Order: sequence, then structure tokens, then C-alpha cells
Amino acid sequence: MRRPLTVLVFLVLAALLGGSLAAGAATPNDTTCRKVVGSTKSPSHADLLKYSACRFDKLDAQVAALSPSTSLPPAPSASPSPSSTPSPSSTPSPSATASPNPTGGDDFPSASSTGVPSGVTLSAYTGPATITTAGTVIDGKRITTCIEVKANDVTIRNSLIQSKNCFFNVLAANGNTGLQLVDVEIDGQGNTNGDSAVNGAGYTCLRCDVHGTIDGFKVGSNVVIQDSYIHDLVGTNDSHNDGLQVLAGSHIKIVHNSILIGLKSATSGILAKADFGPISDLVIERNLVAGGAWTIYAGSEEGNGGDGPAAGVTVKDNQFSTRYFAKAGAFGPLTDLMPSYTVSGNTWADGPSKGRTVS
Repeated sequence: MRRPLTVLVFLVLAALLGGSLAAGAATPNDTTCRKVVGSTKSPSHADLLKYSACRFDKLDAQVAALSPSTSLPPAPSASPSPSSTPSPSSTPSPSATASPNPTGGDDFPSASSTGVPSGVTLSAYTGPATITTAGTVIDGKRITTCIEVKANDVTIRNSLIQSKNCFFNVLAANGNTGLQLVDVEIDGQGNTNGDSAVNGAGYTCLRCDVHGTIDGFKVGSNVVIQDSYIHDLVGTNDSHNDGLQVLAGSHIKIVHNSILIGLKSATSGILAKADFGPISDLVIERNLVAGGAWTIYAGSEEGNGGDGPAAGVTVKDNQFSTRYFAKAGAFGPLTDLMPSYTVSGNTWADGPSKGRTVS
């Protein structure tokens, strides 16, 4: 464990994008650490460790004298939800979540509209941890192992994925496509040695309830995250949590989600940084977002040493909540906007400027 950094420090940890391991961090106008791994698009694990260590050292030096201008208040306490009628099955029901229901001028996703639908009785999953058969369907299961998908058109629905021993709870590997996660709860059970709930490319997560992991999603090309609830991530002093993290890729849609990251250690709700390749055709639309240093990092900083740029990026009709910081994030709601982006209709969900345009 490295020495603690403040929430204002920005770090991107390891991500698997389209089957290639990659990592990066944001130190403006610095290319020194990027050179540690050379020009390869598939750096080794050892390269990534050196790269991250280099960025940590530079960030430590830069922010040693800094502290957030706005302190993080305690998260609002939630009223206990009514207990459900016990199922005749002995299988535990999906875990309850502690976050208050999302607010805003839209019917944003919450615990009641995501995850395993009410009335579904789960049975234990006894299938393989590594799925290699195309078209596999897993329905109504309680899964207590890490799932690695190495086949096309796999579907996991109406299921609880619950394990505290996974680096990735679901890994979309080998460049396969068509993975569908529908009405799924992913509970990392507070695992601080893991990385993210879902990692990879070529997948869709619809009405997913994600919590208890360091990051929510690591996102590569051809990914859709929609109508999902990302909340109550687990942090350490320097975990630098992101609700969703994009380091390279195209054809990515992040639409109508509640992304509430209330940790002092958090970097962002949505982090898009072209550190390991260009980002294109990225849509960030109609989300309720809160927390982080900046709540949304929207692509690429010029001169940050990445392989960018980002192009074809749309950031529209999102609502920014002040539940953790007066500015949505410690620094503010949005950063890394480029002149070519489509940016419109973003407003404050609550606070003194409720309904006004976020600028």
C-alpha cells in the first residue's frame, strides 16, 4: 500500500480493454511515465506496475501541499427498506444496498429498479467459471465465483454475482462480443484487493446494480451501460475509484444511469481518458452523477502523454448532484471538454442551482 493521497489526485489503474491489459493516470503535460512502457499497446503487467509507480511518485510530489477546498460530508443515512417475505428456497436473496435513493428530475435507476427482479428465486450456480460455449444463458442464479467469458453471445440475467475474491467479477475476455448482463446485481462484498465489477469490451449491462468493488466498470469498445445503478464502492486511502473508466475504445454508450461515488478516495463518476488509444463515438447521456475529484472526465487532455485524442464525444442531458460536494465533484462537475464535443442540456439535479445549466 502506498502512502495516502488526497481525493484531488487522479489515477487510472489497470484495465482490460478488448483483451489487452492497459493502465494510465492523468498528470497534465507529462510524458515521462508513459515512456516507461514505450509505444506498445499491450504492455506487460510488470510494465504497468512501473508505470503506475512512476505516476504515483509524480502525483505525490505535486499534491503534497494540496487539500480539497470542499470537505466531504457524511453520506445521507438511508431508511431501512421493508423486509421481504422469506422465500421457501434457502438461497440468500440479493444483498440490500445502503445508499439513499437517487434524486433528480428523472426517474433515475435505484435499488428498486435494478438488479434481480422481485419475485425471482435464485438457485446456486454450478456451471463453469470460464465460459467457452457460444450462446450460453445463465438465468436465475446466485454466482459465487469470478466469471470469465471467452465466447460470443453469452447472457447472464436475473442473477446475483457475489464474491469478495475476484479481481474482476465478470471479465469479457479474448475480444468476444455479445455478452449481455441483464437484471444482474454484482456485489464485490467490499473487496479492496479487487479491481472492478465488469471489465472488457463487447458487452452490455442493462439494469445492473453494482456495488462493493473498487471501480464499477472498465469499458472498452462496443459497450453499453444503461439504466444501471453504480454506488457504494469500496475505497482505501489511495484507491482512486471510478464509477466507469474508459482508457481507449469506440462505440460506447453510457446512458441513463445513477452513478453515485461518495468516497473521499474517488477520482470520478465517469472517467474517459485516451491514455492507451483514441476514444471515439462516446455518448454520456441522461445520467445522474455525483462525487469524485471531477465528476466527469470527458476524454483527453492535450499534452498528457496519452495515445489520444478523443473525438465524436457527446455529453448531454446529464444531471449533477451536490450530495457529496457543492460542485458535484471536489473540483467541479466536468473537465477535459474539447471544442469538437457535443455538450448540451447538462443541469444541476439539486442544491441552490437546481435546474440550471452546468457550465
